[in-house]
Amino acid sequence: MATPWNLDDLEIVGYADVLTETVLPSVVPPVFRLKADSQRAFLPPYSFNAGFLCNATEVFQSELDELRDSREITLFDDAFSARAGFELWVDQSFQWRYQPLDEAEQELRHIADEAIRKAEDALQKGDLQQAERLSGVAISADDRRVEPLAIEAAICRIQGNKTGEQLMAELAAPVLEERLFNLLVDDYCASRQQPAPAVQASGPRRPMQGVARVRVAA
Repeated sequence: MATPWNLDDLEIVGYADVLTETVLPSVVPPVFRLKADSQRAFLPPYSFNAGFLCNATEVFQSELDELRDSREITLFDDAFSARAGFELWVDQSFQWRYQPLDEAEQELRHIADEAIRKAEDALQKGDLQQAERLSGVAISADDRRVEPLAIEAAICRIQGNKTGEQLMAELAAPVLEERLFNLLVDDYCASRQQPAPAVQASGPRRPMQGVARVRVAA
């Protein structure tokens, strides 16, 4: 079993991922380094227990450089001290944040709330591309929320993508049963503005125009 390391003896030199704009904001796993020996670093998977880093994979600094060059990790220009109960995440401007867990969760919830509101507005206006982008932001910020999954499912339904719609329902299943999820998707689809009816050619309208068609339909 790997030696547990006190977080007070470690610093953070990067994170074990390379992000693109489409997955921001994102919580990321830190890459740790021993303060007393800068050649010894620690990679996930690992766990935390009472202020200790447990079961991490130890590598040398040269291996970190190779992983960075192969775009498997991201390294910072400057290291900073690790702290127990803190979360490392990257915002939509590619700026990293290292905050107490409750503060990080609060900020990410706020980002998710705002993205959901804007996604709902975009869907209502029929801007499916913007609605999909914003729902992706919300999912990245808080993957426990069902609203962005329902927005994605509504977009899939509008586009006739049954497989995508079912996938969203499966992702939401741990939080919301499928029947209720489908009702939420129904509401989102119903909120979408329909194209305005075409204006008929100019000219006097006959009082009985269209009556025969209505009667047949009835």
